[in-house]
Amino acid sequence: MGAVRGLFLLLWLFGILALTGCWDAKELNKRAVVSGIGIDLVEGEEKYLVSLQIIIADEISGKIGRGATPTSVYQATGKTIVDAIRNTSRKIPRLISPAQARMIVMSEDVARDGIVGIMDYLDRDSDIRLTAEMYVAKKGVSAANIISALTPIGKISGYALAQKTSMAANELGENYSVEVDDVVRSLLVPEGGTVLNGLNIEGDIKEAGKKSNLESSITQGMPVMYRMAVFKGDKMQIWLNEEESKGLVWIKNKMKKSVIVIHSKKDGGDITMEVMRSHTKMKASLKDPEHPVIRLNVRAQFSIREVNSKVDLRNPEELLTLEQTAQQVIQKQMQKMVDRAQSMKCDIFTFSEVMEREDPAEWRKIKNRWGQIFPKVKVEYEVNAVIRNSQMRDRSFKYYKNSEQ
Repeated sequence: MGAVRGLFLLLWLFGILALTGCWDAKELNKRAVVSGIGIDLVEGEEKYLVSLQIIIADEISGKIGRGATPTSVYQATGKTIVDAIRNTSRKIPRLISPAQARMIVMSEDVARDGIVGIMDYLDRDSDIRLTAEMYVAKKGVSAANIISALTPIGKISGYALAQKTSMAANELGENYSVEVDDVVRSLLVPEGGTVLNGLNIEGDIKEAGKKSNLESSITQGMPVMYRMAVFKGDKMQIWLNEEESKGLVWIKNKMKKSVIVIHSKKDGGDITMEVMRSHTKMKASLKDPEHPVIRLNVRAQFSIREVNSKVDLRNPEELLTLEQTAQQVIQKQMQKMVDRAQSMKCDIFTFSEVMEREDPAEWRKIKNRWGQIFPKVKVEYEVNAVIRNSQMRDRSFKYYKNSEQ
């Protein structure tokens, strides 16, 4: 019995010696941590220009910094994304580690040329996180400009832009987060396409990447959220306007908060209403497979935030009028977006998936002709808007001023 225990102990000790750690482990001081990746086309050549935003840990900690910028940008060209990234090893003395990249931005030229090759790399590489945010830089601004820009709030601009996306989605309602995994899935939708957030630089593009930009109370150049870019397949087609963007957010059930400005029918004054909560349901009817119907049901709750009108908010009839007007605004925004998508013959709403779930047998009959049927799909809208509160007061100052006259 003792011999068996001894043999077991010996094997256990050998096992511990074999488990010394990860075979490919690298210490942090030997890694170049990437916070953002920019992809441009090299003019006149069939090559990519890849820009890597590298975090300078010494400057982030603030203890042993040299007073330099918190990030540094390294660039290289290559026939493919991997080729270009490998070429940066000539300039970077550490192992490139893209696992912490929160932002992947491409120029508009790259987006219009096609992103299927880029998406293959992002989905295939084990170091790239599928939760990284994806963007398109507006024409006239390169992805390198965005990657090299410095932001006053948030030392690492790649992370700050991801936070801006979330904040804009939560407060403005003209965009929503789009991650690598979302784009990969959208490429598999029949006759579909993805939608990516746009980025622009407000102010001087050259000043946006200088340290002096952080030393002024008014920044000379700042990366900001732009409109949303619509793709058909893997190629970008158009930029949406504000109304269409909000319509898309409503349809995709991504609306969290937003603002609607209504002109009072009583005196033409402006009334600002904020979306507090919302929910959109999408259902399909394939009773006639050649003429399918999509039904969009929106439930929205509002709070009145600003009143520059004589409207009486204690009057139920006037509140009902405001609710009906809000319903018309929401429906109009969705109709504009549906009309634009149908004119492009691009199912960015994934109507096809709703139909397949609703009636798989009927869907299989029209699946191969979905590109011809989608532009003719009838969309029915049902919007129910309810005003829940008017914040700290009801009647406006204009109402009382008018009553005194």
